[in-house]
Amino acid sequence: MKNQIALLSDNQEIQGIISGYYPSVELFIFRSIEAIKRDDFSILITDFDIFGSTDSIQFLLSKIRKKIQEKPVLLILRDRSISELKTDWFFNDFILFPFKKEELFVRINRILWQKGIDDDSISIGRLIINFKEYSVYMDNEKLDLTYKEFELLRLLVMNKGEVFSRKDLLGKIWGVEYIGGTRTVDVHIRRLRGKLGDEFNSIIETVRNVGYRCKV
Repeated sequence: MKNQIALLSDNQEIQGIISGYYPSVELFIFRSIEAIKRDDFSILITDFDIFGSTDSIQFLLSKIRKKIQEKPVLLILRDRSISELKTDWFFNDFILFPFKKEELFVRINRILWQKGIDDDSISIGRLIINFKEYSVYMDNEKLDLTYKEFELLRLLVMNKGEVFSRKDLLGKIWGVEYIGGTRTVDVHIRRLRGKLGDEFNSIIETVRNVGYRCKV
């Protein structure tokens, strides 16, 4: 299971920056539209300046869309090109260059969250949750989650924004016949956060005096 990013740009500075931001993620670099000959990536980051004339951008984006099908597109814009942006172009989001590392991560994560990789999995940046395999991958490495930890993550992620009380989670994950206390939920959430690591443990938010929810 891989989370791969593609970049369409002939700008070496942008290529170097994104390569540096994602050292452990497989990055495909295309220096022209014609060079796009594969689609086994999660998102295509596209440099606006590679298009040249604004008049041809919609046509060229349409050409890209035919090559990559439903893969999402993140446009890289400069201040000077903001006014040229059209909402009916074939793109999912945009970011201004030069950009901050954190903003790029957030925008990519947001697109991949909304899009997902397929019906059996969800991608949150470098984190991939595969529901069919009952597995979670970080940078292509499988995390060692227990069945209950995975079920907690799956329930929260598939109902993002919805708040679950500890009793709700206890009943849904452990079953109505479980005689242990709600403290069990807190222990499993803490262990799950620890395994997700600092970058992703915050997607499980504690709602004070209530319970937990998924926040992206």
